[in-house]
Formats: sequence, structure tokens, C-alpha cells
Amino acid sequence: MIRIPGSTISRKHARIIYRKRRFIIEDTKSTNGLYVNGKKTRSHILFDGDHINIGTCFLVYKEFIAHRPMQEFERELTDTLVIEHQMAELLQSAGNQKTYKQLLTLKRTINNAKTKLHALANRDRLTRLYNRRYLDEEFEKELERANRYGYLLSFLLIDIDHFKQVNDKHGHQKGDRVLAALASVIRGNTRVNDLVARYGGEEIAVVIPEMKSDQSIKIAEKIRHMIETRSAKLTGLKLTVSIGVGFYTMGEKPEQLIAKADKALYEAKKRGRNRVVIYNRPSISPPP
Repeated sequence: MIRIPGSTISRKHARIIYRKRRFIIEDTKSTNGLYVNGKKTRSHILFDGDHINIGTCFLVYKEFIAHRPMQEFERELTDTLVIEHQMAELLQSAGNQKTYKQLLTLKRTINNAKTKLHALANRDRLTRLYNRRYLDEEFEKELERANRYGYLLSFLLIDIDHFKQVNDKHGHQKGDRVLAALASVIRGNTRVNDLVARYGGEEIAVVIPEMKSDQSIKIAEKIRHMIETRSAKLTGLKLTVSIGVGFYTMGEKPEQLIAKADKALYEAKKRGRNRVVIYNRPSISPPP
């Protein structure tokens, strides 16, 4: 049991459990709630770097790798975390209720600004998906976790068929609206913990952790089918996508898994588009 002082913290505020090789933090019916990465939650699977708010206490979940030196771990404490620590100390030492409320309001303002800055730095402006820089960083972390805990990982590479013709015939503004609409469909047919990012141009990448390969294939096929059947209503154009799927092999580097999905995507295009192809497996063709 860890005791954290503070008037906004319940006697039994939250607990951390270990289940299926993952740590999970759960709210234990606290008065003021549990927040992870700025969002109120009842239960959350913890990932490296997650920010946890318990009352006015700010915590960061870090997965420490034994072979990394302690100095490297300490360098990961950013200026933002130092500010959070200083703010927590100020809240604890506030001499009266008015000062306390002012500091708490300032703390929330800082957290909101940090959330906005995070979105600006890591989101693609057009599609609101994660950008390529964020994908590269988080994908490497996902592979590290998959390698350490031995769980499954799938990588989908999605490309809009004949997208150049959309830009050529209808203009780039129409092309932007089409891309944003289809990105929304893809995001809406994945899980909260799946990483969906704009890979480049009209290509979108999806990283699916902790899911069996057959289920990942079903997600890919569902995305393909939803775009084929809903694109005309959403964009005014009948559109399709081709999807390449690769599955993680223990010890594989990010570029190796991406290459698998890229080869499968190329094969999907070669076979006529509007289909899902799995690396080293037969393709899933669209219904006749």
C-alpha cells in the first residue's frame, strides 16, 4: 500500500493490479476520480510514460529496462515533470483556501495547455490522426513491449485506391476532405488502444497490440468493407482501399514489420485493389 497525503485523495483511491502480463490501474470508487493522461477513467492498461492524476498528486508510469543505465532513466524526467512536482509542493504548502484554489486553477491550466501542445506536436492537422513522428516513436515502444511480454502485434498499412485521380479530377481541397473522412472511418473501426497514424500521403498505418491474428484480419476487412459501402455517402465519391497486413515476429525491428505490410499492400494493388492481403498468406478478396 502506498499512502499519498492530500485532502482531495480518498482513503482507498486506486489500485494497481497485474493481469495478463500487464499492469492495470483501477479507480476504487474514489470521491474525486482517477485521471490518466488527462482523462477520467475507471480502469486503464498502463503504458510507458502514462500520466496519472490522483487528487493533486501527479505520477508518471515508467517501464524501467534493467540493462539501461540509471542516468539514462533520470534524463527522461522532462521540464514539464519538474514543474508538476513544484506545483504539487506549492499546493501542499498553500496557506489558505483562496491561495489553494488559485494554485489548483493554475495547475489545471498548465495541464490543459500541455494537452493542447501534445496534440499540436503529435497529431496530423488534416486527419487528426497521429503523425509519422509519433508513430515512429510509439511503434518502437510497442515492439519493445511485445518482445518483452511476448504478446501479439499486427501492423496494417492502408492505401486509398486511385487517390491521385481524386486530386486530378476534383482538386486537392476535395482530396483533403476525402482523406479526412476516410481517416475518421478507420479510426472509428479500431480500438482505443490501437495506434492509428497518417503514414504518408494517402497511406494510413494501424498498430494493433495484444490481438490474435485472425481478429486483426477481421478488423482490416471491416475497414475495407466500411469504406467501400460508406465512402459515397460520406464523400460523394465511390472509393475503396487496399490493405497490407504484417504480423510481428519476436526480435523483429520496426522496419522489418513495416516491410511485410508494405509488400502485402503492393500485392493487394497488383491483384486488383480493394482487398486485404496478409504477408505470406492468401489474400482476402472482396465479395463479388
